[in-house]
Amino acid sequence: MAIALAACASSAKPAASGKTTPGGSSTTAPAVSNAWALKYTGGSAGKADNALAPITIGYINQEGGVPAFPEATVGLDAAVEYVNGELGGAGGHPVKIVSCKVQADEDGQKCATEMLNNDAVSFVMTGVLVNGNAAVYSVLGGKKPVFIGFPAVTDDFVAADAFAFTPGAVGVVKGMSTFVGKYLPDVHSVAIVHANNAAGKASASLFLKPGLAKFGITDVKDVGVDDTATSTDLASAIQAAGGDKADLLIPLLTIQGCEATYDALKSLGASPQVLTTGLCYGTPMTKHLEDLGISDPVPDGWYYGDLGYSYFIPDEASGMTTYLAKIKQYAPAGAEYTGYAGPLFANLLTAVKLVNEIGSDKVTPDAVRGAAKSFTGPMMLVAGPMHCGFDPVFKTLCGSQMGVQRYKNGKWVATANALNGKAIETATPAP
Repeated sequence: MAIALAACASSAKPAASGKTTPGGSSTTAPAVSNAWALKYTGGSAGKADNALAPITIGYINQEGGVPAFPEATVGLDAAVEYVNGELGGAGGHPVKIVSCKVQADEDGQKCATEMLNNDAVSFVMTGVLVNGNAAVYSVLGGKKPVFIGFPAVTDDFVAADAFAFTPGAVGVVKGMSTFVGKYLPDVHSVAIVHANNAAGKASASLFLKPGLAKFGITDVKDVGVDDTATSTDLASAIQAAGGDKADLLIPLLTIQGCEATYDALKSLGASPQVLTTGLCYGTPMTKHLEDLGISDPVPDGWYYGDLGYSYFIPDEASGMTTYLAKIKQYAPAGAEYTGYAGPLFANLLTAVKLVNEIGSDKVTPDAVRGAAKSFTGPMMLVAGPMHCGFDPVFKTLCGSQMGVQRYKNGKWVATANALNGKAIETATPAP
């Protein structure tokens, strides 16, 4: 589901719309102080003391093959540099990351075993995994807690001893159906184009269709496409789903699929309303439009479901202005700052916050587990309070709110998110 659905983080409460510069960079982030981050983490201004033993965190991410999510590591690494260089580390100790990469299912077992056998590691963070997830949770469950970067496949939602400080793919997609029912009253027919795998099919049949049906929208057709689908393939799929004539098209695809969807709609001469996930406003989409001679950073008029704040309407209260300034400072030039970079940056600062609360000399798996269970938010870059374990089925989830924003006529607009006080609750009943 990480490939089929993903969502991205975003910002808190200033104006409800913002300009985006040509070429797709977010509104220029002003220089920021460390006041917000120091308050959030409970840290101390200055550098970590390298004479002290490091706080070692395990990290497992899917990289090096196909699919891969390297921007998660970009966000994590930038956060570590920021914490160690300006926020006093974790309790004065430098934060150290021990990494392991997953490319196939068997790598999950290998990486988790490495983390389990490393006595310096008290807890583990993940980036995004679509392979080896079950093994990671099986090996570490009950022994070392896992902070899930972005829950995407089934095992991420039902694992024991794991915590996700976002609503995950399930929450975002459920929230998208609620958004359609509440905010798009003229929509009576919907076409869904999704990744042609079990997760993509489930996202359409188990979350979107039932959610739309609650609002009386039953004229819904879905078609699956391969991850390698071209614009020609997407044109065929859109027509098969009736997307060239439907009131609303919902693509649940990778960023490459988003690009192909844009091209396919142009080739068909079709202009339905489009609601998709935050993957589609990533830097590659901007580059694709630039190559086509289009100055808009993303397709005009599309709606995007995400974690409830906006990279493009930066606010201070959610930590977005801090994130944008520090990712620019510490990440490589031109690195993807949307996608999963934001959630991993936020997760690392949250992990440091919990360590500071525990006390750097008392960091054990049990202490970290207890701190995570009692974390009620607010969570950096994520809308709403945290209620870890509120859902009896998707028990890793702590977040239950998402948001939708739109790019229209050269501006980003907070349609229904935390910026305008209309973040969408994805849990029924609300926790």
